[in-house]
Amino acid sequence: MRNNIIEELSEHFMIIMPLLQKKIFDSISAEEIPPVRLSPASGRVLILLHELRRAIVSDLSEQLNISRPNMTPLLEKLVRQELVERIPCENDRRNIYIQITPKGDWVCSEFQRVISGKIKDMLSVYDDIDLSELIVHMNKLKSILLKLPK
Repeated sequence: MRNNIIEELSEHFMIIMPLLQKKIFDSISAEEIPPVRLSPASGRVLILLHELRRAIVSDLSEQLNISRPNMTPLLEKLVRQELVERIPCENDRRNIYIQITPKGDWVCSEFQRVISGKIKDMLSVYDDIDLSELIVHMNKLKSILLKLPK
């Protein structure tokens, strides 16, 4: 029984994830987003720094599950684009802080604004009953997913 439930949920996720990609992210045109080329991994680094503001490279590597050697080129590209900056740690010269710049903050804010707008457009076609049901289920899904171990 449990395996059947897990199988069904897995199938639902396999449908929902690409559906969200198609309905939200694929509908964003190049003109709507900042003229910055970011790989998905670079975007994840930037989003995390937008939340944390500043972090040591090893902490970023661990939180994003990206190996330290792979972090170096990602960070180099973000530094060249002036989205993040390196700041030496005064207490331990072996550590370097990576800090988001105002330009990096702006890029994150613009992406969030555009994506939020796409989601609002997508949801605007539903009636109040569907929207109310969706919020209940989204809250439940969120609370369940937050229970997952890292």
